[in-house]
Amino acid sequence: MGAIFLPGVTIDRVTEITRDYDRYKEYYRPSVIQSEAVARGDATDRFSMRMMNKNFFVKAALDTDYQSTFVHLSQNRIYSVSRTTRVQEIEKLGEPDEYKVPEGEGRGYIWKLCSIARLQQRDGGVYLEMEAIALSREIPPAARFFVDPIVRRVSRNSMLISLRQTREALRGYEASASR
Repeated sequence: MGAIFLPGVTIDRVTEITRDYDRYKEYYRPSVIQSEAVARGDATDRFSMRMMNKNFFVKAALDTDYQSTFVHLSQNRIYSVSRTTRVQEIEKLGEPDEYKVPEGEGRGYIWKLCSIARLQQRDGGVYLEMEAIALSREIPPAARFFVDPIVRRVSRNSMLISLRQTREALRGYEASASR
């Protein structure tokens, strides 16, 4: 879970950026290597992303589909819930023999992702609070002592990086809009 204050922007601008799925590969690199909007509606969007994480000599890649639902509580308060509808590991990413592992199979631990974002416009900007949940396969007991601290640190760092990258995407958008 993490939060950030985004000064000088409106809630409409923040939602415009966070719903610009085609540009996630720009906003959230190097973790997001491919992104694409599939369908956009007033309250529900669908999009896909290909993500990669490199840590401690391990390169893991996932091909995912998401559904995001938006609830407008008032003119100044919105929340959204995004969840994966498909998660597949990618083996040999970037190599000629790259392939997707059948859904629900593979060596990785993540099998579902969900995030909740709460936005409130006040005090001259927008407060953005994010909560991310990754459902994983069980970590073998012999590896828990070593793996648990790494998983927690990676999760915390990923959240901080995502919040910062959202702030930078907004700054870049504002800078290009003012030219």
